[in-house]
Amino acid sequence: MSRYVIILSPVIDTPIDLRHVFEVIYTFSNILEWSVDLDDCDKILRVVCSEDIGQELVRNLALVGISSSVLEVFDENGISIIQIVH
Repeated sequence: MSRYVIILSPVIDTPIDLRHVFEVIYTFSNILEWSVDLDDCDKILRVVCSEDIGQELVRNLALVGISSSVLEVFDENGISIIQIVH
């Protein structure tokens, strides 16, 4: 099974925002694990899943009022599969 690690930067300002993230995450059956670094100023969301669902996550988070962006996606070998253009 392929594994992808998706790194997102969501805007999480309140416990309600975190609850919305939790609710969206649990609508995806292919997410194997996830974590949010609440101590980091960027509140980085790390998702491990069986396919690249980064953009779908961004869209679903937006539906519940959470702005986010995909920072990086890594394949099962730890190789970045997207490049961010600034």
